[in-house]
Amino acid sequence: MFKTTLKSVAIALSVLAAVVLILTAVDGVKNVSAVSEATTIKITVVDLDGMPVHNAKVKVGEQSFFTDNKGLSPAIACDNITNSYDDSISDWGTITVEITKDGYTPTFVFNCVVYRGEMRKLTVRIYPADSSDLPYVNYVESPPDEYMQGLLGE
Repeated sequence: MFKTTLKSVAIALSVLAAVVLILTAVDGVKNVSAVSEATTIKITVVDLDGMPVHNAKVKVGEQSFFTDNKGLSPAIACDNITNSYDDSISDWGTITVEITKDGYTPTFVFNCVVYRGEMRKLTVRIYPADSSDLPYVNYVESPPDEYMQGLLGE
């Protein structure tokens, strides 16, 4: 009987060790994928009252997506980003975001800053089309503070 119990314990410990090894390997794979090198942007589109705008077309480069019921775009990959302020800087770059929606004035965000390997979250307020002569709305984003301080010699 002692032999049978010892054998059962040995089998149980072997199975437990195998499960631990498998879970450790899966956790390691998960951590590797979580440390992503992808540069992405996720855009929330809102109206003048701050309410989400559903089905707004968001374009970044050649990619176009539509916002959901909460005004959110999916995460958009920012491949081949360049830096419109200084092409020697490689840790961040700039992109142009275009937002269109029937009943609203087309909106652009120029020089939108994205950091390599990170996800940027951006909220853009769009204006309803009205009787004005305003053909589009432009936002121009300033470069990061550390860049501006460098220009000022601080």
